[in-house]
Amino acid sequence: MGDSKDSSTDKELWQRAIDGDGPAFASLFKRHRDRVFVHSLRLVRTAFEAEDVTAVVFLEAWRCRSKVRLVDDSMLGWLLVTATNVARNKIRSRLRYERLLRKLPQSPTVPDHSDSVAEAVDEGRRSQLLHRAYRALGRQDQEIIALCVYEDMSTSQVSALLGIPPGTAKSRLSRAKSKLSQLMNPSTGLLPPRTALTSEED
Repeated sequence: MGDSKDSSTDKELWQRAIDGDGPAFASLFKRHRDRVFVHSLRLVRTAFEAEDVTAVVFLEAWRCRSKVRLVDDSMLGWLLVTATNVARNKIRSRLRYERLLRKLPQSPTVPDHSDSVAEAVDEGRRSQLLHRAYRALGRQDQEIIALCVYEDMSTSQVSALLGIPPGTAKSRLSRAKSKLSQLMNPSTGLLPPRTALTSEED
């Protein structure tokens, strides 16, 4: 076992993993790691941070194995919700660290113009705007957009995953889409500047 092409369902693999089957857990990791990584990359600054979040998510899956909730025999939704929480905790830790650094005496440095050059390139600008807007959303809005839009889960599946009524899932999705649309419209002035993007909105 341990093959990412294992035809077993997530439920079957997860049950075997809980029973001590290491290769079954490895199969789950290989099956879902890329999508967890891509989702994490929407929330943090770098691929390195996204890799770190992905690793922590699967560690949390094992640590909290009695609480993992599968929907339609899939573990992916739980992994994505956990990734959102892990990423936000990581961002908060980084913000505390950066605030501490700002209190230290600053030494003169040579300006690095690479960022300004990159920002001057038009290619990928809308993608960057979407990324920034998504990161500016609150946790619940990020969850519902990730599950329903990026992963194409139905609102009934999301309601089962999050333990909320289907009507609540639909209203959250509608509200989150509206917020995302407003954030992506520069004329509204709602999207924080790049330097303030890491501030978390609870």
